[in-house]
Amino acid sequence: MSSRIKTIELFLSLSLVTAVGTQTLPSDAYETEETTTETYSLMAQGGEGGEGGEGAEGGEGGEGAAESVDSDEDYMTVLGLMKGHLLAAEELIAAGNYEQVAPHISHPAEKLYSSIEPMLAEKGVEEFKPTLNQLYDLAQSAPDSSEMQDLLDQSQTSIDSAIAAIPEEQLNSPEFVLNSMVEMLKNAAAEYEAAIANEQFAEVVQYQDSRGFVLYADELYQTVAEQKSQEDPEGHQVITESLAELKTAWPSIEPPETPIKEPSEVYGLVSQIEFNI
Repeated sequence: MSSRIKTIELFLSLSLVTAVGTQTLPSDAYETEETTTETYSLMAQGGEGGEGGEGAEGGEGGEGAAESVDSDEDYMTVLGLMKGHLLAAEELIAAGNYEQVAPHISHPAEKLYSSIEPMLAEKGVEEFKPTLNQLYDLAQSAPDSSEMQDLLDQSQTSIDSAIAAIPEEQLNSPEFVLNSMVEMLKNAAAEYEAAIANEQFAEVVQYQDSRGFVLYADELYQTVAEQKSQEDPEGHQVITESLAELKTAWPSIEPPETPIKEPSEVYGLVSQIEFNI
């Protein structure tokens, strides 16, 4: 994969530029970006359309065609999406909604892992696919088992170790972190839009996935927020305010009766963050 792959579908439905507060975005803010013939949604989660037998999930068809990533930014993005999926699973377990857990674990185990597997080997990261597989098997057979949390913790620790294999200079770079974070948020925006039909959340799993991506993206930003605030106070303020506003679209792991924000508003907030990297 010769270049960072971005979600092309994100801005196709927008005809007007969305502004946040008093700040106006550039007129070309929503131009689609042509890259390779595959979009980021095929590698990760954006625009997940039609996943085989899992009709309830609406959008996840392309993920199975994942290519291996070849940059640290894409590697970080995929690991971040894994974290987001598992955060959603943990919230559902905590809420006692065990029947909704398995789909969120299937994606890291069955789809995302393969795209980073070669880089894990290159970086000397211990393989953790078996742990994800055990977690997925248990999520399908006994999601209310006490062992679920142990396996979730092990999986999260393994993903954290894989992230720690990225050079420290990059992990401490606001630009590097924000580039990966924005890709996660673009996937969240695409999931959010795909979850909505007739002004209701028709695809609950996609709503939950998008919430997990946003929560982890916010968590990731905190690792460089102080440095960003020193180097670019105005940009930091826009990012912080945009993240706070963005999170209001996902008030809880279970979707609200009607969407709190229109997809265009979500896309606009993501763009505000991107333009302040």
